[in-house]
Amino acid sequence: MTSVTALHRSHLDAHNLAAARLFRDRWENRVTALGNCIEHLVVDHEMTEEAAELTAIQAYADLEATNQLARVDIDASTSHVVVLRTEGGRPVMFTVTDLMRILAQAREEERAVVVDRDRRRPVVLEY
Repeated sequence: MTSVTALHRSHLDAHNLAAARLFRDRWENRVTALGNCIEHLVVDHEMTEEAAELTAIQAYADLEATNQLARVDIDASTSHVVVLRTEGGRPVMFTVTDLMRILAQAREEERAVVVDRDRRRPVVLEY
């Protein structure tokens, strides 16, 4: 039988595994770092690809946010709006339409790249 504590620990362990792998590839671009991390979680730790993608994406974002004062306000965000709090706490609104426009622009500029070309997911923005 699996306890809630074991499930929580399992999630943290996966996140830590992903963060450690991403840290090893910290000099790589997003696509390579995420691709290596996802493969590592799937092959070496027997995660599903979907779970590995989300774990890698979340760990990447956590590492990228180190020393960042701006943050996504989860309490103010919904499934239709992401609220970003700038360094001074000012809210910035990104609706689904706003985010789709950003994605479309990145695609036009060839900065929207898929990590796994065969599966065509996940998509990341390169800068």
